[in-house]
Amino acid sequence: MNFRIKKQIALFSVLLMALCSITIGTNAYAASGDTPVIITATGECYHTSGCRTLKKTRIETTMQDAVNKGLRACSVCNPGTIDSVSTAAAPAPAAVTQAAVSPQPDANVSDAIEALKTYKGNTAEFNAYAYYINNIDLQTAIGADGDKLLKHYTDFGKAEGRIAK
Repeated sequence: MNFRIKKQIALFSVLLMALCSITIGTNAYAASGDTPVIITATGECYHTSGCRTLKKTRIETTMQDAVNKGLRACSVCNPGTIDSVSTAAAPAPAAVTQAAVSPQPDANVSDAIEALKTYKGNTAEFNAYAYYINNIDLQTAIGADGDKLLKHYTDFGKAEGRIAK
């Protein structure tokens, strides 16, 4: 009888560990819109407060606000996503179209964007054109100014792991 109990306890422990490893392995979970998250001034993601990718700016907000701003969950810290109940109760964000995010450039802006390809500050590590094209938020915030893009990269982008070449 004592052996059977030990065997059942061992089996239960193995099953429990397997279940925990499956649950722990999938960190994405549903959260409510008022769950606190951290965003940065220039990033594209929202984070938990202890995320290792957060470097300089830390702005506390709600998950709903972050989603309304078009941010996505960080794949490193997995802060979760808004569950369907919260989403239904929350006001729908304004429709964001590609034109709203990156408007069709006029001729002057097109020329400025093309000039980034031959920007004097381009190096093996940084290319102003690639940095501009790959970081949509900077297209609106900074524009096609090579000097400002390079400053942003050295001050923030490099630490944030942004694509710059």
